[in-house]
Amino acid sequence: MKTILYTTDYSENSVAALHFSYALSKELDAELMALHVFELPLTLASTVSYTYSRKEVRAFGDHREKLIAFCTEHLRNEPEPLKITWKIDEGKPAAEVIIKNAKELKADLIVVGTKGGSPLRKALLGSNTTSLINSAPSPVLAVPEDADFQGFKKIVYATDFEVADIFTIEKMVELAEPFEADVHLVHVSTKEGDTGEDQMVWFKNMLRHKVDYENLRFDLRYGKDIFETLQNYVTEIQPDMVAMLEREGNGLFKNLNHYDLVKRMKSKGHVPLLSYHKKNVGE
Repeated sequence: MKTILYTTDYSENSVAALHFSYALSKELDAELMALHVFELPLTLASTVSYTYSRKEVRAFGDHREKLIAFCTEHLRNEPEPLKITWKIDEGKPAAEVIIKNAKELKADLIVVGTKGGSPLRKALLGSNTTSLINSAPSPVLAVPEDADFQGFKKIVYATDFEVADIFTIEKMVELAEPFEADVHLVHVSTKEGDTGEDQMVWFKNMLRHKVDYENLRFDLRYGKDIFETLQNYVTEIQPDMVAMLEREGNGLFKNLNHYDLVKRMKSKGHVPLLSYHKKNVGE
């Protein structure tokens, strides 16, 4: 992992995501890019292009100073000078601007907060979360406002025994390996006695040919409600992060989208969620 893109609206709800981003960049020796997207107020628009241009330049400068001050304040306890590249951009919808920057910067990971105090909130929650994940060129890590980064000791990944899962896990191991984290691969079956166990055996064999990582754990759970069963599993394992693959088609987890999982997991405690999209993993 070479580049991490952190996005913020300056709200307190994005502070935890900042700490996650910075700690990950240090641990993985990756470049950290801090991005703020703003919308130029209509009152600044002018038919006189020179006047508008001056006001736009001033707005970019003001937001750059604000972004640096925000990150510096919340990372003030870091023992060394901050290693962050600052990026300001303007436009709407914010999700599209984030995606544009992620592509330009060739970001390997996008880190966002799950809440916000500005129009950016709409880009990171609700239906736009799915839009961001579906269009982003890299996985998206959503960090709850009360999450506390302590490294990754346990990661849970919900699998549907698809080939795409194997490629996703291969990518995820790149994140888990520096922390020597246990990766718990869980499949939720809606019926006991179905082909789940046979599929698990096949999946294990296929995965071991592709992924060379000792700390893989395999679990098969049964439950009529996939969300509830997965929630209970997460409560039992107490992972530092939950990862999932946004998928289409008729898979068991086709409706297990990121925002729904966020909502359903709130009562069980806040866990960072890492979302991959199927179009970004090879097959």
